[in-house]
Amino acid sequence: MTVDVNRPPRPAQVTVACWLQVAAVALLLGLAGLAVAHAVHYDAEISRVAAMVGNADPDEVRDERAGNVAATLFVGVPALLLAVWLGVTARPVLRGSNIARIFVFVAGGGQLLLALCQLCGGFLLLPLAFAVMDTGDDVVVDDGVSWEQESDFLDALYTDPDVFSEVFFGSTVLTALAVLVITLAVVLLLALPPAHRYFVPKPPQAPQAWQAWPAWPPHPAIGPMPYYICPDPSAHFPAVPAPPPPPPATAEPPTATPPTTAGPATEA
Repeated sequence: MTVDVNRPPRPAQVTVACWLQVAAVALLLGLAGLAVAHAVHYDAEISRVAAMVGNADPDEVRDERAGNVAATLFVGVPALLLAVWLGVTARPVLRGSNIARIFVFVAGGGQLLLALCQLCGGFLLLPLAFAVMDTGDDVVVDDGVSWEQESDFLDALYTDPDVFSEVFFGSTVLTALAVLVITLAVVLLLALPPAHRYFVPKPPQAPQAWQAWPAWPPHPAIGPMPYYICPDPSAHFPAVPAPPPPPPATAEPPTATPPTTAGPATEA
């Protein structure tokens, strides 16, 4: 195993972001399981009401079952896909994978864009709601059947209080908001400068031990140097031992010299 010496230690922001991803995955898996449980419960309710009414239209019963399956897929499939997305990228994010961090950014941006589209779509439907309110009490569709003349099956199905369905729809909205907030918090933590340096470490720097002198024009002090010179040449040669100090000088006693006498000069 090779260790990247340039990667700094994992900051606390990355660890917190990883655990937040795990929490979001747990919420999404719980929502998917709740959607499946609600589908089974609502299908049993459809069977119970159809047996209670007796004269229920088979087409209406079939449409309700198909709508139940469609609603379950509409809630469960996106929750399961997002849970897999965040779960797969959690450990690579903890280990410093920049690609996994980009995938987390994409997940957060997709959720935010979807939430904004739903909000804008709700505002766009307001004129249609006001237009329907101004038509009167009886709304007649193309087949000429009034909405006031509902069948006994639909009336009994939607009139009976269903606590499980209310809990399911409320949990869906709260879970979606919680996962959106958690994902945006993860994106913010992974975008901070300490986390960015952890995911994008600096490349290794070459040692600046050599220095090049230009060959032309010549250096004003040492002349033209067309080769590389080390700023500390003594590092490449063995140390030369210093010469031993000279022995201390000792005072010598003066030597006696015989006296010299000058005689009379003689003429040749």
